[in-house]
Amino acid sequence: MSDKEITVIDCGEALGIANVGDMYTRVLSGLAEGQSMQFDVSKIERIDTAAMQMIYAFSKEAEKHGHVLLWEHASEAFVRSAKILGLATLMNMTDNAT
Repeated sequence: MSDKEITVIDCGEALGIANVGDMYTRVLSGLAEGQSMQFDVSKIERIDTAAMQMIYAFSKEAEKHGHVLLWEHASEAFVRSAKILGLATLMNMTDNAT
């Protein structure tokens, strides 16, 4: 890993469609500027499909820029939602999620 700082996006306890537009713009801007970014999904208790889709889209965009997202402290609710939506494997969560 480089010596660049990692910008952490705190997703809080609930993440829904009302939050995803601004968050997606912010993370894409960060990627374009070469920032390393990470989602803190450790406290998520509720997440809707739109938010999961946004995080998935970001993970794919991050891959294009040579970044891999790690899911080290993902909450049970976040992991369960990813699995239900069929995104856990696509987001590389099978080997590195709690």
